[in-house]
Amino acid sequence: MDDKATTWHDFSWDYRAARVLQIANETGIFTTLSDKEMSLGELCQKCHTKPDLTERLLIACTAMGLLEKHGYQYKNTELSKTYLVRGQKLYQGDIIAHSAATWNFWNNLKDEIRIETAPKDDVKNEQRNFIMGMHNIAVAGRAGIFTDDIDLSGRKKLLDVGGGPGTYSIAACSRFPKLKAVVFDLPETIAIANEVIAAEGMQDRVTTLAGSWEADTFGEGNDVVLLSNILHGPGSKAEMKLRKANDSMESGGLLLVQDFLLNDEKTGPLIPALFNVMVGTYSRCELLSLIKAAGFVHDKVIVSSEDIGFTWITAEKP
Repeated sequence: MDDKATTWHDFSWDYRAARVLQIANETGIFTTLSDKEMSLGELCQKCHTKPDLTERLLIACTAMGLLEKHGYQYKNTELSKTYLVRGQKLYQGDIIAHSAATWNFWNNLKDEIRIETAPKDDVKNEQRNFIMGMHNIAVAGRAGIFTDDIDLSGRKKLLDVGGGPGTYSIAACSRFPKLKAVVFDLPETIAIANEVIAAEGMQDRVTTLAGSWEADTFGEGNDVVLLSNILHGPGSKAEMKLRKANDSMESGGLLLVQDFLLNDEKTGPLIPALFNVMVGTYSRCELLSLIKAAGFVHDKVIVSSEDIGFTWITAEKP
């Protein structure tokens, strides 16, 4: 993304970090850690919180510079010791609690500003906002990074699994003249993809296929399979998707993966750590291990960005 796109992206999503800070403050994590380092289990016991979400919150706090992690132990940083431990001279937890108390005002502002209550988005509109949102962020820089850093010259058939609006397929086929692509997604998403493909005048190079990765195979004869932002942590059925990708590919086929990934220590980067709180993410080494287990070789990280939060990985089918 260019600097201007990153600016509005930050404005739109900064509430996530604010909410992490508010909840960590409310559950007493920083004050609980005032005397010693603690493991996840110890913190959950003392703060009366659930392990899975607590771990995600701790990862986000670490990425924000509020905690440090050593092995399996967490401790406060100097910033947290000074401002977030109750009883300290410069304690700021009360004003953070006040900011949390005003949350509903900001959440309801869209209704308050109107003479009549704003109509609620139905499921169809929410789906369209999500799919076109993926198009928005791709055209703002991510698609260009993909085609600049991954060479698909000589490749002929790309399957874009869960390809949404088809933006990455369009970008790849625009850049590499011998390539054709098939966008595979649910029927309601394919209807939107067809609109985007037609608007770009790419119907002869990018086609669509309605289906479900739960029930359908990924076809055959693919020499490239793209899995972009569909391997979000353990709940994403990544093993199944990678296995189906492998089964659909020719020998020498190229696997492309883009996703939010934590570092191997699970201490950041910030954007994947915040995304992890909401949806879930793998660490880099966890995903690479799954790719190898699915039968791929020569796996490597091609490009990543902490500012935007993405990582691109390639691997080959033997």
